[in-house]
Amino acid sequence: MKSMPSKTFASFIYAVSTLLAGLVMATIMIRSVSPGQAGSAAQTAQEGQDVFKQKCVACHTIGGGRLIGPDLQGVTQRRDLAWIKEFISAPDQMLSSGDPIATQLLAEYNNVPMPNPGLTAAQVEALMAYLENPGGTTGQATAAGLPPGDAAQGERLFTGAASLANGGTNCIACHSAAGVAALGGGTLGPDLTKVFTRYGATGLPSALATLPFPTMQGTFATRLLSPQEQADLYAFFEKVDQQPAVTPPMTTWFLVIGAIGALVLFAVLLVFWPGQRQSLSDALRQKA
Repeated sequence: MKSMPSKTFASFIYAVSTLLAGLVMATIMIRSVSPGQAGSAAQTAQEGQDVFKQKCVACHTIGGGRLIGPDLQGVTQRRDLAWIKEFISAPDQMLSSGDPIATQLLAEYNNVPMPNPGLTAAQVEALMAYLENPGGTTGQATAAGLPPGDAAQGERLFTGAASLANGGTNCIACHSAAGVAALGGGTLGPDLTKVFTRYGATGLPSALATLPFPTMQGTFATRLLSPQEQADLYAFFEKVDQQPAVTPPMTTWFLVIGAIGALVLFAVLLVFWPGQRQSLSDALRQKA
């Protein structure tokens, strides 16, 4: 009978010791795991902010209002997260598939399609983490005050009559614009006659500042336009916006020139072929 209290006390001590040991282990695990997880989350959000600045800031703000595209403040609450990830990954495919939300956004923003940013799966995840918690950073890309622009100099920069300061390729190599050059310009990129209307007075300076389009990144990643060049091209695009788009496109001119060349060649053959045929017949008779 006297041994009962001692057994109860021993059991109590054992239970308390087990609880303390569990608390110690839990504390150790929290200290070792939580900082790493928090650091990883913070790092991912920071990477997402870097992606946003590189790929998105020309067309979007977070809390700074509309640019070429919508303000992304609270977008993760307005849209389904899976839809956002899919759209960020392949906006061109979403549009071609007829996705109703993507189609509505295209119509709402002057039919300027979002280019495929070419992000990796990891970059998409990081960008999502940043959009869910931008941490009060606006990430704005409002048009910084540009110096006064010269439309005539902007046209020279467009056509290549003046070289770009940082060694970039002049616009005409890939684009056309009304009243510029005999054949209008290149066809790799879109006609820029109405680019001022499409992008707007706020969006166009942002686009000129960062040139975020995938096909331009290879050339301009380290050769961005200077502020004065941005201002001059802006003035040129504002001026040329008043004209109709390039017609006919450069490809049509090549078809016309090719057709004329073919007709000339055919006429030459008609003139000289009878004589050549007679000479060939005479040569064959002599051999026979």
